[in-house]
Formats: sequence, structure tokens, C-alpha cells
Amino acid sequence: MPRFTPFFRMPYGLACLVCLFALCLGSPSRAENVLRWASQGDALTLDPHAQNEGQTITFLQQIYEPLIERAPNLDKKPCLALSWRLVDPTTWEFKLRPHVTFHDGRPFTADDVVFSFQRALSPTSDMREIIGSVVSVQAVDPLTVRIKTKGPDPILPDEATNIFIMSRSWAEAHGVSKPQDTAAAQETYAVRHAVGTGPFMLELREPDVRTSWKRNSKWWGMEQYPHNIDRIVYVPIRNAATRVAALLSGELDFVLDPPLQDIPRIETAGNLMVQRAPEARTIFLGMNGGEKELQSSSIKGRNPFADIRVRKAVNMAVDVNAIVRAIMRGQAVPAGNVIPPGVHGYDKALDAHLPFDREGAKVLLAQAGYPAGFDVR
Repeated sequence: MPRFTPFFRMPYGLACLVCLFALCLGSPSRAENVLRWASQGDALTLDPHAQNEGQTITFLQQIYEPLIERAPNLDKKPCLALSWRLVDPTTWEFKLRPHVTFHDGRPFTADDVVFSFQRALSPTSDMREIIGSVVSVQAVDPLTVRIKTKGPDPILPDEATNIFIMSRSWAEAHGVSKPQDTAAAQETYAVRHAVGTGPFMLELREPDVRTSWKRNSKWWGMEQYPHNIDRIVYVPIRNAATRVAALLSGELDFVLDPPLQDIPRIETAGNLMVQRAPEARTIFLGMNGGEKELQSSSIKGRNPFADIRVRKAVNMAVDVNAIVRAIMRGQAVPAGNVIPPGVHGYDKALDAHLPFDREGAKVLLAQAGYPAGFDVR
């Protein structure tokens, strides 16, 4: 769902997952277990460092892996790195998982980690700001990497969860040692091809039409994370009603973000279930308090939002509970700030939202010098 203050967060609602019960058991009517799913958009690229965008990352997570990954509760857990420690205030050491191979059979080593972090720091990378504190990456031995930062960076392990590891030799062989330049609409081999260490291997990529992955039978995590999926097929379906119709008819096994109004119909379909899970997303109304004068306001010569009383009044004038009830259909919770639980910086004490109080909001506006309010777009 979302939440609100005028923030609201999505702990469940728009993060609903809809899937067939048969998905967990396998489908006896098929020669293989194929997971067919759809959402409204497609991945922007398959280059793992070119775009920091949700759907793109979802695609890449099937193929590529980071050193550290997130558990469902957002805790960090080992992935391609088995352990990590702080050597000194500006040096982190990562011990890598042995006996891991890329999809093309090449072994995974520290050299691939060095290459991937250096690639992610390239000017055309959309990931460079995430690891902007990194000044050097060194392979100590084939299974040990040390990362040096400009200053103390206690959250480098968290930042490392966002950096997918590529094969240096594969990238160099296909001329993709640097990330795709999306600003120049560059087309490279890595845009439509991918070789990682993850649980699925890319089988087919037709942008905006169809993408399929097949099971990586040599994946290191098969015993730890067993599954029975042989193939994944994704088709982008932009129209929400069409997606839901395809799910209800059996053409799809899984849809992401079903329309809120369709959830009751899906829940009563008999062979379907709706899975709700917390989402680290906050929907909020932002007020520009930094400008000396708002460009689109009836107040000239000053900025009403620079006054905390005005911002508080706007907050109090929004009936967040009504939004949660009527618009979000109960699939959201009010929020007191933009940082959701589980994310660094979250403080439960700051997460209480102001109660709806329209009369109190009018009093605050009058105290701030706007007894009749003001217009803003």
C-alpha cells in the first residue's frame, strides 16, 4: 500500500501481485512450467548500468546479481559476496562466493567485480551517483575485493545491492565495456543481450513485444532457493483492463499492479489469489519552499510555502483518511514523512501524520498573513 501526509504509502495496494495457485504446483497441462506475466511497461534496456528504473531492474534481476541482495524485509543478505567487513574507515572488503559461473560458462571472479564497479562509475552510467563515494576497486585475490571510498561510507554495503555484476570478458568481447549512452539513444550489444550469474538466462528479447528467460540449471542458489519454473515469458500490456481480462481468461499467470477496482473481482475468481506485500513507496504532495517567489501563485514578491505555518496548514487541510478510503480503496496507510519503514533514515517517532483539521488550517493561514488563502498551480 502507499502512505500520505499529504503523504500516503503503498504497503499493499498498487503492489498487489496476482497469480494462479497452479503456479506454485506446476501446470499438468504443459510440457514445462512456464510463468506468463504482464505489466503496463517494458524494460528500457538490458544494460545493467544504463538505467536505474523499476521495470528495467525487475528484468535484470532475473539475469544479473549484485554482491549483496535484499531479503523481503529489506535486510541485507549475501549474494555473490558471502561476507563483508570494514577494514579501516574508508576500506570495505568483500569475500566472494566460490564456484559461481556466468551463463556462458565463464567463472565469476574478483576481476568481474572490479570491472562492474568501474563500469557503473562511468559517465554514461545511471548508477554512478549511488556509488559516488568509491575511489578505487581492487582485486586482492580471485575471491576477495577491496573498495576504497573518499571518506567513511557506512552504507556502502547497502549501495552495493544496486550494482549488478557483469562478466568482464563477455563485455569486452562484445564491445560493451562502457554503459549504453541513453541520452544519445545509443544502441549497443548489451541493450538486447545479457549474460549474468542469476537464476534465469535470457532467451528472447523483442522490445515492447515479448521477453523470455529460461531456467539456469547451473545457478549456485538452486538448493537454497528452489523453484519449479522452466521458463518466464513477459508481454507488456499497457491497458489495465486488457491485462486483467487476460489473467481471468487464463492467458496469464501473473499480473503486477492490478487496478484497485478489479481486486475484488480477482479475489472471487476461484483459481486466483491476490498477494499483498509492503512497498517502499510514498506518494506525497511537495511544496516549493525554496524559491523567493512562486511562478504560478496569486501572491507576488514572496513565497507562501517558505512559511512552515502554510505548509502545515496544507497538510491539515487534506483529508488523507478519505483518500485512503475512497481513492485507494483501503490499499494505503497515512504517512508522516517520505521515508518508509525499512529504509535508512526512517524514524517511527516522525511518522505520525497530522489529523485532518480544516478550521485549524484556516487559523494557521491567517496567522501567516493569508486569511483569505491564495491561489497556486
